[in-house]
Amino acid sequence: MPRPAPRILEVLRTESVTPNMKRVVLGGDDLSDFPQNHESANFKLLIPRPGQAAIPLPPFGDAPPEERPIVRTYTLRHFDHERGEVVVDFMLHADHGPASGWAAAAQPGDRVGFAGPGAPKFADFDADWFLFAGDMSALPAIGANIERLPANARGYAVLDILDHADRQDLPFPPGMEVIWRVNPSPEQPAVGWVDTIVGLPWLDGSPSVWVAGESGAVRAVRRYLTQERQVERHRLYASGYWQIGLTEDRHQLEKRKDKV
Repeated sequence: MPRPAPRILEVLRTESVTPNMKRVVLGGDDLSDFPQNHESANFKLLIPRPGQAAIPLPPFGDAPPEERPIVRTYTLRHFDHERGEVVVDFMLHADHGPASGWAAAAQPGDRVGFAGPGAPKFADFDADWFLFAGDMSALPAIGANIERLPANARGYAVLDILDHADRQDLPFPPGMEVIWRVNPSPEQPAVGWVDTIVGLPWLDGSPSVWVAGESGAVRAVRRYLTQERQVERHRLYASGYWQIGLTEDRHQLEKRKDKV
């Protein structure tokens, strides 16, 4: 299914999910063609540059970079078809980047471009057990997966957050062991996160594994899962959402190189 055409949405309301996670609810446009059941899918947020009176939408043709919006990638937390509401959760960085800064200051009526969503990134819910792992950048997509788990699901969730208060009240089934790790310095390599995952007792049966976060840490976990645990490829999702020391533009370029 092709991605929907880019559109302009406006902020309907905002709320604080946790001290370092802000929810922005978007709407205000005809969303009748917005795909349902695409929570966890990525999309492009088109943020107006300072002084831009209108938000240009792709294709940008020969427009110079300074006339294009700032583009950042996020994941869809929820879409309410009946209310026509798109829900996006933003991790708030101490040193706000363009998207985090926009979300922190967002007010009802603010307008932003939205391109997507792409394909949803769900676990294989028919697996024998589950392993979810991620940092706060991955929590929106992980939350969308947790809400779809069968009631008898068992396994683990290893989740890095900035502060104890950033724990979210997600509907984990009783059989899921949830490990919240406080990591106030995500700009440092997440060695402890990787070690925690490697140290988990391996359960019987075929697992579905969903891992996302900082690219270097995700690569280390992917090597462990594929080389030592032989997780089936069709039951493994491992994606670097960002990379220490790189802007998103550079990070996306490096990801494309990895796929070549």
